[in-house]
Amino acid sequence: MFFMSNSKTANLPLISVIIPVYNAHATLRRAADSVLAQTYGNIELILVDDGSTDESPAMVDDYASAHPEKIRVLHKENGGLMRAWQDGLSVSTGRFLCFVDSDDWIDPEMISVMAQHLKRSGDGSCPPGQIVCCGYVIEYPGGKQKAVGHALPEGVYEGDRLRKELKNELLGHEQRRVILSRCMKLISRELILENTRYLDFSIRLGEDVNITVPALLDAERVVLLNTPYYHYTFVAGSMAHRYDPRLYEDCVRLRKALRTILRSKASPAEENGNTDAADREFFFLLLQILKTQLRRTDGPGAAKKAVRGVQTLCRAENSHRLLSMISESVTDPANRLLVFICRKPSALRIRMIRSVFLLYEKLR
Repeated sequence: MFFMSNSKTANLPLISVIIPVYNAHATLRRAADSVLAQTYGNIELILVDDGSTDESPAMVDDYASAHPEKIRVLHKENGGLMRAWQDGLSVSTGRFLCFVDSDDWIDPEMISVMAQHLKRSGDGSCPPGQIVCCGYVIEYPGGKQKAVGHALPEGVYEGDRLRKELKNELLGHEQRRVILSRCMKLISRELILENTRYLDFSIRLGEDVNITVPALLDAERVVLLNTPYYHYTFVAGSMAHRYDPRLYEDCVRLRKALRTILRSKASPAEENGNTDAADREFFFLLLQILKTQLRRTDGPGAAKKAVRGVQTLCRAENSHRLLSMISESVTDPANRLLVFICRKPSALRIRMIRSVFLLYEKLR
């Protein structure tokens, strides 16, 4: 047996923590050490080397040698983040899963506190179908921090409350009702395994939604905590924050995947409404893409490229139609500026708002 429980951990469900690793030698130690420092007593750590070309492969092997009772290592060819955590899943044995990215870290009490909110059966075991979610802290360069929580209040969501307040409102809001990252959660193994068929490995922006949305829709019990136990490292050059001409194609694929997921999970009476939720979710992702267009600085003529790019996106998606689907008012200041563009994507408006975004980035 890979992990032997002693008397102190016999009644604690085994939790598998999966860390995908790709060229992460600069941050891996902090991530792995934060898992090993957990106050929870029944953890296995899966380190998935996704074809790294730096010192990461040797580092993960050193960790496994130093902690053979707790750490398992998987070396594989590079296949991307989604395939890496899925491959880690295939060798894990825990009843519940926890995902941590290699440039992030978690507070020592995170898993212990979250595990306390798992429902126990009469024999002390934890039934399947459960998800516990916490908040997170964005760690900016220079030490600035920002705490992020769920839009829904903390609490236990079961039965009608789970269906009406969480599942029916999961998508299509400016502030997501529940954080949809696969991280910051304890997730029943069954909920992940039963929904891997929805994974689309071609999606890179918002790819976690492919697994967290169907898992949450299938869950029988969800616990929301807003305490920010997870530390997310802000990387300015990451996919979500830099200009990339393929981002729009990513979002189109994600919308298609969400429509498939929502139709398969809904009753016939709910199908149309759920499809609209996918379109509303797409609109807020589109705003994120418009931000990357406005901030682009890729060489001479970047301003003209930004204007053409924004206009092309607005016309391709008929931004007026998308705006009409948003039943709630847009309150985020940056999003309000983007909506101003969507209503009339003239070159003058785009250049004006672009200058505001670039000034904000410079000051930040």
